[in-house]
Amino acid sequence: MNNTNKCKIILLTGYLGSGKTTLLQYILKVQNLYQVAVIQNEFSDEMGIEAPLMVDNNGDIFDSFFELPNGCICCSAKGQLMTAIQYFIEKKPNIQFIIIESNGLADPSSLIKELWADQGLNLPAELATIVGLIPSHKFKTLYELEIFRKQIIHADLLLLNFQDLCKEDDINLIEKQLKIINPNSKLLKSVKAQIDIQNIFESEKADNKIFDQEHIHFEEIGNINKIFLNINTPNITQQEWNIKIGQMLWEEGLNIMRIKGLLFCKDEQFMYSLQGVEDIFEITPTNLAISNQQSISKILIIGQQITEELIKNIILNN
Repeated sequence: MNNTNKCKIILLTGYLGSGKTTLLQYILKVQNLYQVAVIQNEFSDEMGIEAPLMVDNNGDIFDSFFELPNGCICCSAKGQLMTAIQYFIEKKPNIQFIIIESNGLADPSSLIKELWADQGLNLPAELATIVGLIPSHKFKTLYELEIFRKQIIHADLLLLNFQDLCKEDDINLIEKQLKIINPNSKLLKSVKAQIDIQNIFESEKADNKIFDQEHIHFEEIGNINKIFLNINTPNITQQEWNIKIGQMLWEEGLNIMRIKGLLFCKDEQFMYSLQGVEDIFEITPTNLAISNQQSISKILIIGQQITEELIKNIILNN
């Protein structure tokens, strides 16, 4: 996953009408630094509508564009998605980024797991950044939907779009709520999805940041639980971490939607990154050196039926 020679995948998620296609058009129009391909996933009756509207910074129709039929990427189009990725990389080996625009009604967790699984099978691309677009003016209504909440939970970068249609007080309340449910995502605000696109292409993955919480913290937002652990783990090896995280996801009956963190691994010189979605996870080395011989691991878990006591027991007990 840390192979810098791999093509990087940027996943655009967001509910219907959040501005994904508008952001995609803007990216292609203004960027001239990278070799980019686009895979769009929408319902079959919309095929052929978007491609002619995609133009590059010279005003020419963007040719590295592939529309997936058959609706949701997370269902019937999984195989086609991987075929499209392989196609672009073989046809245009200099491509640096592939942007995937997911369907607005799609649960991103299935797609993320599919990409991770194929990375393990030497897919010549890696999932680099997950961008979640949020229509500010519809936030209160959409927040009742599980799909919408999952799109927020899984994002590395949250783009609060349509801020011009909301009062400042409402925007502030939305920001606070987003920081509760996904505290380690980067949050930007926009009108018509226009931002500095370097925030997307050069985005620092949230799981490679040092989390700023300094204590064990548990919160419940609706039917979603969030727990943050800042815990001393001097004697846990990488192999043991794999066993413990697997136990959390597979054996304890917990409904974990998202798990991520920075792990101290015994006898290692660098911190390790933890990324997990539902029942799939990976633990990989980072370039972050362990400072001052500290053996602190920091883990964020978002899901349902999570208890602090159970999580701590899994981590600290042999």
